[in-house]
Amino acid sequence: MTWNVEIGKQISMVILVIMMILIIIKYRKIEKVNFFFFAGYILLSLTDFFFYYYHKLTSLSTERFYTICITIVFFLYLLYYMKLLSAQVLKKIQFFILVCFVLSILAMSYVDKSLFEHFSFNMLYINILLLTFSILLFLYQTFNSDKIFEIKNYLPFWISVGLLIFYIGIIPIFYFRTSVSQDIYFFILFLLNLISNIIIAIGLFWTKQDKIKQVRF
Repeated sequence: MTWNVEIGKQISMVILVIMMILIIIKYRKIEKVNFFFFAGYILLSLTDFFFYYYHKLTSLSTERFYTICITIVFFLYLLYYMKLLSAQVLKKIQFFILVCFVLSILAMSYVDKSLFEHFSFNMLYINILLLTFSILLFLYQTFNSDKIFEIKNYLPFWISVGLLIFYIGIIPIFYFRTSVSQDIYFFILFLLNLISNIIIAIGLFWTKQDKIKQVRF
């Protein structure tokens, strides 16, 4: 398989710009609670965009700043699900997940004094695990509520599916990153990013204002 890594990265940058334009166009349809997600999404997009071209121009490492930014992004994502959950028992579990997120960073910073000087795959795996638990809590609440009847128009559902596909999908490719060719590695990353963004874009087009608040437990 032959894949032009550089062209793939440039297409990904174009996709990010298109998504940010779409978010701006659709912002009136986006409920306030979803801004926690889009704040993280835009921060991550701008980080990818800026550091991609910064590295091309300077050839300097951006791992330190990227690691800090990705940590903030995951915190915003976890906070997003904290805001989405309405059942008290689920909110308490999500608060515990947020505490675990903070404690894991503190613990890893204590063990590895240079944690934020390089990109830590171990920290990424932990963050993905915590985010996955958060999404599963949200999906459990959603499928036990009347929102299930208008799932097509429920933006947080599309966001959650997009996040699950991307972050669960990158775990095996990151784990076997030293065993696969660079072409396959970057192609899969590109494909996961494309699918995830398409799903979120579909949610932006179909979303409607939330009028249903009842949750059955």
